Amino acid sequence: MTGADAGESKARPRRRSAGFLSSRWADERELTDAIHGLVVGSGVMVAASLHGTLGQVVVAVVATLLVYWVAERYAEVLAEGVHGRALNRRRIGQALRRGWPMLQSSYAPVVVLLVTSALGAELPGAVLSALGLSTALLAGIGYDAARRSGTPVGASLLWAGGTALLGVAVIVLKLALH
Repeated sequence: MTGADAGESKARPRRRSAGFLSSRWADERELTDAIHGLVVGSGVMVAASLHGTLGQVVVAVVATLLVYWVAERYAEVLAEGVHGRALNRRRIGQALRRGWPMLQSSYAPVVVLLVTSALGAELPGAVLSALGLSTALLAGIGYDAARRSGTPVGASLLWAGGTALLGVAVIVLKLALH
């Protein structure tokens, strides 16, 4: 956090949200990572489900998100070195923790995929259920972020809808491909 950032956060107190996401992802970077995790995981789920089995879809989602996470974390650590900051265990550990929401956000849709499949849903239906949850989570993140910034409820609902459109786009892609 730079001096300017610290001054801004003192001038504008963070609003607390009633949303369940407020305690999980505390800042804009974490929310960004969570959105990326949901959208990338959803996209991979759609692509892998075209010709794969349930196990292959789960492995594809988890492996792809791990690769994205490692690449992003590696880039951040590398960038710190470029700026002349010494790379040590503490800095590397901080960098790894900062990107964790990318992986956290993908857990629930994968669980829904597995549970709906275990309950007898065919793979396309189970994927659609998981994508529905991803879309709802995206809407929740959009709403929560807007409310934290002091946006009125009505406008926050518009932000929720806009963020949910990312999930809707993935669902439309799934329906177009199947």
